[in-house]
Amino acid sequence: MIAADLDTSHEVATAVIALASGSAYSSDVDGHCRSLLETLSDPDFPGAIIPDQDGKALRLVAAASPSDWRRLSPVLLAFAGPTLTSFNGMPAENALSVEMATLLAPAGVLVAASIDLPERVPDREAALRAVLRARDTFARAPRRNRAAPEPTSWMLARFQDHLNVGRREAAASTLARLRTELRLDALNLKALQVQLHAAFDEWEAILNLPGFENLVRARRTPLTTALLLEALYRTLLEQSFTTGDVDAVTEAYRERVRALALPMLTKPLPSSLRDGGWRLIATEALLGGDEELVRAAAEHPEALGWLAGLMIVAPIKPGHTKTSLDDARERVVANDGADSVDAMAAALAALSRLSEAERHELIQLAPFRSSIRALEEESGAATLPASWKDWLERAVEPDFTNALDLARHGSEEWSMGEVARDPVNVAGLIESLNAAQSHPLAAERTAQALPYIVAALQRDPDFPNVAFRPVYASLLTLLAMGVGRASTVYDSSLVLLDAMLAIGTDAAGYRDLVADAEELVGEGFGAAMVYWVFEVVEAFMRAATPDPKARDQLVHRVLARLAPIQGRLSKLQREALRRLSQEFGWDLAGFTLEKPSEAVDDLRSRLGGKRIALYSLVEAASRQAKVALEGIADCVVDCSADHGGTAKLRALAENSDLFVIAWSASKHAATDFIREHRGARPLVYAQGKGVSSLLRAVEDGLI
Repeated sequence: MIAADLDTSHEVATAVIALASGSAYSSDVDGHCRSLLETLSDPDFPGAIIPDQDGKALRLVAAASPSDWRRLSPVLLAFAGPTLTSFNGMPAENALSVEMATLLAPAGVLVAASIDLPERVPDREAALRAVLRARDTFARAPRRNRAAPEPTSWMLARFQDHLNVGRREAAASTLARLRTELRLDALNLKALQVQLHAAFDEWEAILNLPGFENLVRARRTPLTTALLLEALYRTLLEQSFTTGDVDAVTEAYRERVRALALPMLTKPLPSSLRDGGWRLIATEALLGGDEELVRAAAEHPEALGWLAGLMIVAPIKPGHTKTSLDDARERVVANDGADSVDAMAAALAALSRLSEAERHELIQLAPFRSSIRALEEESGAATLPASWKDWLERAVEPDFTNALDLARHGSEEWSMGEVARDPVNVAGLIESLNAAQSHPLAAERTAQALPYIVAALQRDPDFPNVAFRPVYASLLTLLAMGVGRASTVYDSSLVLLDAMLAIGTDAAGYRDLVADAEELVGEGFGAAMVYWVFEVVEAFMRAATPDPKARDQLVHRVLARLAPIQGRLSKLQREALRRLSQEFGWDLAGFTLEKPSEAVDDLRSRLGGKRIALYSLVEAASRQAKVALEGIADCVVDCSADHGGTAKLRALAENSDLFVIAWSASKHAATDFIREHRGARPLVYAQGKGVSSLLRAVEDGLI
């Protein structure tokens, strides 16, 4: 492009193209000339090549800044040098006409050369095509200032980070990028799509995924298996189950569910199964009489409901004693059918228990030979971590290169709830976590794996769990003080912060928590982080405090950092800042600030005439968001906190231009009802419980 910035280049291009429109290029070169004019605003091209018609004669003007000229000249000379044109690689003092120099003046100091073209039409066309090939060469060349490619493992961690707090649009955007950049195969992309829908209870959408019938038969992670079973129950069996009629349930299962569920009811059953999955297993056990399924279902009576009374467990019959070779065969076969780190670890452990003769016997069989080779290549080690404690202890090893991949699988399979039941295990986890903080490599890996660790913590039925308070605190400190602080993984830190505040702490612990929050906020931040900062403040404002002074100091420091950049904030961000500043006695008018840019922020026009619906059980937050929205635009905002389907909620779902659901402060019955009656109209999720989250969701939903 002709200028240093794109806006100026567009302005210059508009003026030059307007001038060129008054010139009639001959039909044989008109298309080439129009294409060359695009170089004026092409960010990949150094400078520009401008066709300049003087009477009947056509020449080209090559112009660029001194730094860009050093890139442009040799390439142009190579493609269209003296053999085809008059260009010899040297600039000329009078290359620009007075009129052209005036048009290009906003671009700054330029180096230019005038290029004469051959008179013969075929030769002139050949010269123009050569110049166009030079342009295409720059388009294909790698950009000098492009960012380094982002590892796929980081993108997957960010996807999990967004799911942890309910940022659906952000998670969907990351998934779309993984798909368009061909980062994952179709099966893994489908598994992530299942995970995305399940996070927001969109069970019917899972069932409607293209190729669902193939997905239930493919190699899956335990979590994907659990979510697919849950989707089958929620969409095809739940209505029959609520009647309490065993015949209706078994009939519906036999006709609509069994063919899809049966391929997934294999050992080992996923530890992440939900109530719906266990009810499918119990129903299959009733129909098929599989003793192992009956025994597995009977161990979860709380999930089975009225089906629990039908589970009759037969005594275990004495049978053939399983040898180590039998166990190894079963473990290897199980690993082939599941994408599971626990299945992989169990298979490796079973193989390690074989004698040399037994291992040789097993490898002689062709199916096992290829499976064992694939297992050892995939694992990259003789043993694999079987818990977060093992993972943290191995994080210090330089050759633990698949740490993030194993953390992703581990978040699905390593139950934090089981750890919490044993104080010794909790103490061991805390010890391993603290040891990881003192090692740079382990600290970096732990910070990168934070979304997966937080996801595992959230799956604990007792989250936030008092037993894990030191774990939450250590993770927050690691993220605040360690190498991960500069990363973009902020959302999961809010989960930990909310957990700590919900559990409560003494004054000293509270001050430590405030210090961690200040470190996470940082000394300076841009407009993109403002909503996140507001959510941090609101988390402290919602919770009881043993040290009000420490909390107020945090808010005052945040205000001091926000005030100087308020001119770059959107209307809703400025409104949130104004309300916070009033509450704490700040007069922002006393700051010398840049004037807000109304041209950039057109939120008033986007909101004008719209009807916005806000659903949240934290009614104070939705009321404050209503006042803020109606205060800056001529719009109507309705709030709802109904616990289930009502006539009012249905009217809002059907008639609102935008519907916002506070994901972490809502009832599933109500959200299911909203989605059912919302159809294809805009529906967005707010990630937090406060007013800032609702405002952020409205702003995102109106883009």
